[in-house]
Parts: sequence; structure tokens; C-alpha cells
Amino acid sequence: MVLATILAWLGWSLVIVNFSPEQAEVTVFLLFYALLFLACLGTLSLLGLWLRKLFTKQKVIMRVVAMKSFRQAVILSAVLVISLWLQAMRVLTWWNILLLIVLAVVVELVFVVFGREPSRDLPE
Repeated sequence: MVLATILAWLGWSLVIVNFSPEQAEVTVFLLFYALLFLACLGTLSLLGLWLRKLFTKQKVIMRVVAMKSFRQAVILSAVLVISLWLQAMRVLTWWNILLLIVLAVVVELVFVVFGREPSRDLPE
């Protein structure tokens, strides 16, 4: 995951350095946002995993912790990239951000409330 995150940040920086936004086509913008999403996803997922490991004193299954960190990183990365895209379109307002945050919280709550706990499936 660390290597993929580094490669995503390198790819994103190459897009920034090599392409001008005034002359770029749609594919360059899609590549820009996709690589930014993947780079943020990897960074936030690793950061979440590291923080959970650092602050959790009880014995937990790392697969479960990694899945939670990855899920939350996907949600937060989507909020960040959508916000950046809305800003690029000049339609980002405070209520758009508020709506995105509320939507992210609702999605996370749906996963928490309706999701099965993978550790319950393990034999004792």
C-alpha cells in the first residue's frame, strides 16, 4: 500500500508538472482527479491504520482495522476530490461542503449500523 501510494503521488505530480490546465483535454483532468483520489486514499488509509494501531490498547484483528481505515479513507478522499472538482467548476459553496460532509457521515453510519462485524465470523 505504501508503494502504491508513492506511485500515485508521483503520477499526480507528473500530471501537474507536464500538463497545462489551459491546454489540457478531458483525459488529463480525469487522470489528475483519479490519481489525486488514489494518492489521498492511500495516504489517509495508511494514516488511519497507523493512528488506530498507535492509540488502540486492546488486542484487535489488523484486517478489521485495515478495512475500517480503508473504508473511511475512501469516503474522505471522495469528499476531498469532489470538493476540489466543484471548486474548479466555480460552484463550491459552504452548503455544498456541508452537504458532502453530511453525506459522508450518513454513508459511514450506514456501514456501521448495517455492516457485519468481521471478527464475529471467526471461530473462537
